[in-house]
Amino acid sequence: MMRIAVAAVLTALFLSAPAHAQVSPADVAKYQGDGTKLRLMDNPLGTNAFARYVMQKYQLPKKYNFDLEIIPYTNTPAQIGILQSGNADIGTLNWIDVSRLRIAGVNVVGVGPMIKWADHFVVPVNSPIRNVGDLKGKKIGIVNRTNLNWLVMKTVGLKEYKIDLEKEAQAVEGGPTLMRGLLELGQVDAALSFNIFTPGLLESGKFRVLAKTRDLTIQLGLPDVAFVFYVANGSYAAAHPANIRAFLAALREAVAILKTDDQVWHEQAREMKLDEASVPKLREEMRADLLSSFDAETEPTVRKTFELLLSNAGHEVLGFRKMPDGFMTMQYQ
Repeated sequence: MMRIAVAAVLTALFLSAPAHAQVSPADVAKYQGDGTKLRLMDNPLGTNAFARYVMQKYQLPKKYNFDLEIIPYTNTPAQIGILQSGNADIGTLNWIDVSRLRIAGVNVVGVGPMIKWADHFVVPVNSPIRNVGDLKGKKIGIVNRTNLNWLVMKTVGLKEYKIDLEKEAQAVEGGPTLMRGLLELGQVDAALSFNIFTPGLLESGKFRVLAKTRDLTIQLGLPDVAFVFYVANGSYAAAHPANIRAFLAALREAVAILKTDDQVWHEQAREMKLDEASVPKLREEMRADLLSSFDAETEPTVRKTFELLLSNAGHEVLGFRKMPDGFMTMQYQ
């Protein structure tokens, strides 16, 4: 009787799912969780919020049999603090922060990818700055000096233009939402813009993209790879492996919906109070950037990227000399 009941529930969920993102009942059954709670960190104004919204809208946690609890956060230091304290089970971090945490003894592991290199450096539309070399002597708005986007830009400066932006430019640190104001006021000449905000900046007609971080990595000869990971508390993953697999299955389905359903982007963008006119550009960029599974090239490419950054930026900036073992795993896919 129990098998019949489970099969009936799975079939009902299958039939109620969007036609363009249906997963067979057999595949859904393969990735069932253990029914217990999984605490997901969510930045309501971040890129991650789109997949989370789709999961909730289409009841994917119920479909894959785990109890999703949302733990809100607003910035990376807050998220790291939540992970360190054990008050969440899964979240999103870039791979260098995952590595720093593991080296510091925090039991975390990347279990799946979220997105490729997707952020931008922007300048006023009439700026004479045309490439990284033109940033010599300029003020550059960044989130912090250990941010991967900034490290990539500095490496391009050193390798391609023979300039050290740390010494030959002025970095101004601040939150991503502050950067537009600094640009508007002329207090910085260029600034890092997270992918979620760039389309709105461009839509204003006041700014243009100087470089996408992905283009800078390509300039360095690096293959495209996941930039941000879904990161699990290692103890939780060991105790609830079925829930991690179920979450990643729900993520894959959510990404499939995001790749084909235009409307969900507008729905979540309204929740985030994003400029409606900027949604199509954001949607098309993110569709090209979103990921849902690691592949065999992810780890070696991340390690190659780290070695290049280390050789140019130095271990003092990166915070360590060698990528730790176990910073990511494919065992839950």
